[in-house]
Amino acid sequence: ICSHLYAFCGMNISSDQVIIGAGSEYLYNLVIQLLGRDQIYALENPGHHSISQVYHINHVNYHYISLDQQGIDIKALRKSQAQIVHISPAHHFPTGITMPIQRRLELLQWAEESHRYIIEDDYDSEFRYKGKPIPALQGFDGSGKVIYIGTFSKSIAPAIRMSYMVLPEPVCALYRKRCGFIS
Repeated sequence: ICSHLYAFCGMNISSDQVIIGAGSEYLYNLVIQLLGRDQIYALENPGHHSISQVYHINHVNYHYISLDQQGIDIKALRKSQAQIVHISPAHHFPTGITMPIQRRLELLQWAEESHRYIIEDDYDSEFRYKGKPIPALQGFDGSGKVIYIGTFSKSIAPAIRMSYMVLPEPVCALYRKRCGFIS
């Protein structure tokens, strides 16, 4: 997975940062256990319905943030007081928007300003009809603020439900402390 992510989207990670799970929804639940239910989460609007369902059943406070032509609206995100934002910058569902680099850098700046995190949901990055793969936001993250979630369900087999999460180095110790017992 580390070699694949390096070659495919420019992520330089160690195997200690990779958590494998049975589907993305499972990993969303782990992120909630890791970062806490007391945080305010932000979701793209429109967005994939299963994400909000996971937050809802976990009694997480979340807000929908509207999109503009470049992806999630940064001004609206700032007004929401969210500490964690869940985005799909490479290929937004259902609009198909690819977030440009300038907006990605603005998101990283938002996360660096305080104790905030970005969940980068790269649910179908392996499918590109033209052009090279888009570098992951995680690859630009120098402060350990991006949690990357990807899957092989679309390329290997949907029935396998294999997903993976890449934790920033600073979050790995917290994961081992809070969730390390989960296989």
